[in-house]
Amino acid sequence: MSAGQLVGPYLVGRSLGEGTFGAVYDATHEETGRRVAVKLLHGSKQMEPEVQNRFVREIAILQRLDHDNVVRHFDCGLHNDSIFCAMELVECGTLKDVLARRGALPWRDAAEVALQTARGLAHAHELGCVHRDLKPANLYLSAAGHVKIGDLGLARDLTDSRLTVQGQTVGSWRYMPPEQIRGEDAIDGRLDLYALGCILFEMVAGRVPFDGPTAVSIFDQHLEATAPRLDALMPGTPTGLADLVERLLAKAPADRPADATEVVARLESLLADPQSTAGALSAAMPTGAATPDPPAEPLNLTQRLQAEGAETRSVNPRALIVAVGIAAAAAAGWAIWQFAG
Repeated sequence: MSAGQLVGPYLVGRSLGEGTFGAVYDATHEETGRRVAVKLLHGSKQMEPEVQNRFVREIAILQRLDHDNVVRHFDCGLHNDSIFCAMELVECGTLKDVLARRGALPWRDAAEVALQTARGLAHAHELGCVHRDLKPANLYLSAAGHVKIGDLGLARDLTDSRLTVQGQTVGSWRYMPPEQIRGEDAIDGRLDLYALGCILFEMVAGRVPFDGPTAVSIFDQHLEATAPRLDALMPGTPTGLADLVERLLAKAPADRPADATEVVARLESLLADPQSTAGALSAAMPTGAATPDPPAEPLNLTQRLQAEGAETRSVNPRALIVAVGIAAAAAAGWAIWQFAG
């Protein structure tokens, strides 16, 4: 697809990205002038039933969702017998881009990203949609400061069990909850809350809670290993935030927050707590340092995340050594138990 071609009523511009199944383009509606992102299946994939089903599923789910923290759907149709979807153009990249450049984030920025994501999840879950592939690459940043959940191709519509093959394992390894790894068919929104816990941990600590050279090694940790406490790993992290992440990463769905609405309430309370803010500032600033004056016009979340030269926090080396040792011991114990069994 080259710039200047028409896809339905949309004049295609530059490519925004390309994957195995399709490509996304910056495009403009010929009559209204509205700028959108157009997703178009590759010609080689458009006849594969599973690819088509996934694409149609994403369109069907997007048409039902309407929230500031979810990428909006505008239109769909056929272009030379290939399905296309026109959706909201979110122009400031993804959380993955930010983390690749900055590593760890200040806990308040991380909590605000998680808060907006939880609000979008609460809306989706209320309508029976479980994302199943939540990760930094699927969290888009808008110029207005909104975090928007996108890429719903693997989403599970709980109102139609026929959309998912029973026992199928999908999603991205580093953010998968135990029930998804086991391929359980009875799932709910708490699956996405576990992934949100992995993302929140990564934003604050600068690394995912569980990692390894192979999918098997990562899966074993998700199933059995305990992630280190964030307040031990990253000095200055509020205890309340570490408590929330610990609950989000619970192995059993019943031990996680009941729903995304509860997570929203916890994060809102944490961000509004002056004691949490004071503790974080005193931990981050050297003794005797003067409190900086606030900017005349506060930056929105996207601007703060993308600010050049923004401070990032590195992992406490001693805490990291202890945490890695604990995780390694847990993984080794799990492997010995598996072997002995």
